[in-house]
Amino acid sequence: MAGRLLNRRVLREQAESAETAAAVAERPDAAVVVKKAKKAAAPRVRKPRAKKAPPRMVARWGVFDGSMKQVAVFDYNQRAAADEKLADLLQKKKSHHFIQIVKELMALPAPEEPVV
Repeated sequence: MAGRLLNRRVLREQAESAETAAAVAERPDAAVVVKKAKKAAAPRVRKPRAKKAPPRMVARWGVFDGSMKQVAVFDYNQRAAADEKLADLLQKKKSHHFIQIVKELMALPAPEEPVV
């Protein structure tokens, strides 16, 4: 049966202390420099990344044909105009049209110029 594995660091420290003792025994008058053990550095604390704010979206009414092509777009508060456009297309064309909400990225405001 195999023996238990020993800690190599402990073995190394024992070997170094034996070497130091042997050096002192050979030359008692010579000064032996003993290495100081370094303190373990404190673990660095990782800062969590700042979460990005989700992009601002704007809802609009889109009028689509049967092949999912967008025919017209209206602001969300203009539902009546979108319904009128849908009724007009259904009367003129014999194809299928429908209304659906479309979410788009909101345009970023232009940076204001300082007044001089």
